[in-house]
Amino acid sequence: MWVSKKKWASLEKRVTALEEKLQGQSRDAEVDKICERKEMRFIENEILERIGFDFYCDIANNIVKARAEMGWTQKKLAEQSGIKPHRLVGIENVKIRIDLDDLEKLSKVLNRSVDWLLDAELDGGGKECLYLVWSDSSPCLKLYQRATSKRMAFMIYDRKFKECHVAYSSGRERHFVQLVGVPVSTAEIQKKFKNRVTDDLPIEPD
Repeated sequence: MWVSKKKWASLEKRVTALEEKLQGQSRDAEVDKICERKEMRFIENEILERIGFDFYCDIANNIVKARAEMGWTQKKLAEQSGIKPHRLVGIENVKIRIDLDDLEKLSKVLNRSVDWLLDAELDGGGKECLYLVWSDSSPCLKLYQRATSKRMAFMIYDRKFKECHVAYSSGRERHFVQLVGVPVSTAEIQKKFKNRVTDDLPIEPD
């Protein structure tokens, strides 16, 4: 098929533009991938959040409040969320532990964030931080969790226990959460060290 020079030039221009667009998208994807790998810096912090009965009371109160604002009965909320009625009653009456799966279901139908239901105080400006979580019965088994708050860190920890098909030692089992790492930016790192001018960094004996 014969193509005029004018049409051929137009076609080449369009192909070049498309290639540049695809290359740009590839670069953007690579940048996004790098940005996902957030570095953390250690933070001296002796403040612990104790996860116990009061924690579950806070959540139950928020669920009841949100349900009342929707004008729903427990039965209606159970139907909408897919949570079994007897389980929802137990959660609202603080007789059983709510888990992250329940919170996510309730969050969708009540139009409230999981953080709101948890009554969570966000650390690091809402950015993902690093926490240590452990139980009072097993203080030697401390697990690292990435989350945006101490309360969310515990819920992720709790989900891990559910996935492992293990239970806590008793209904009185209490947990502790400690913030140990916060996001650190490239600018913060650059501020602490001198500029690199070569990849051949020297090393000397002590």
